[in-house]
Amino acid sequence: MDASAWNARYLAQPDAWGTTPAARIVAEVTAAEDAGLGVGTAVDLACGDGRHARWLAAHGWRVQAVDFSEVAIEQARAKDSDEGRSGSVDWVVGDARTWSPAEPVDLVVVGFLHLDLPELDAVLRDAGTWLRPGGHLVYLGHAAENLRRGVGGPQDPTLLPGVADLARGAEGLEVISLRHDLRPAGKATAIDVLLHARRWAD
Repeated sequence: MDASAWNARYLAQPDAWGTTPAARIVAEVTAAEDAGLGVGTAVDLACGDGRHARWLAAHGWRVQAVDFSEVAIEQARAKDSDEGRSGSVDWVVGDARTWSPAEPVDLVVVGFLHLDLPELDAVLRDAGTWLRPGGHLVYLGHAAENLRRGVGGPQDPTLLPGVADLARGAEGLEVISLRHDLRPAGKATAIDVLLHARRWAD
């Protein structure tokens, strides 16, 4: 994983992922709130140019948005606005594999972070330890099955998790949902994989 390559990619194609948050992440966070998760502190890990962090802040969350691409963080800051929102975003340049928050948080969102699978497993396990009791972790990414059955996303199978991979990352947490998620992609369908877990209440 090379920050310089991602810096070049963001410079060449701003808004590469669009400006709206992934619908599945919105749905999972909203469902967690409906089930009693209080709006509080969140981490948007590997935030890219910040589409999920901005959505969370607009809904009252105090967000630490972290990415190792300085260009992505610069672009995210440029798009950010406090107008009409009740939350806030602290934009941070940091490596998802080594960064950690100073204090426990209520929510961790990880959208389309693709690492070698042992590294992803370690990142998710670490993220689970950041949660306060009852806090939620939501991961959404391109699934291993997407290579044969879907479209888009990384074409390297060593970067694509399956359900079993995410289950290992969620060890020790209460698993709320762990499944494939089919997403329209033009005239085709992309296959994502979703983990939604919660730290057991003390």
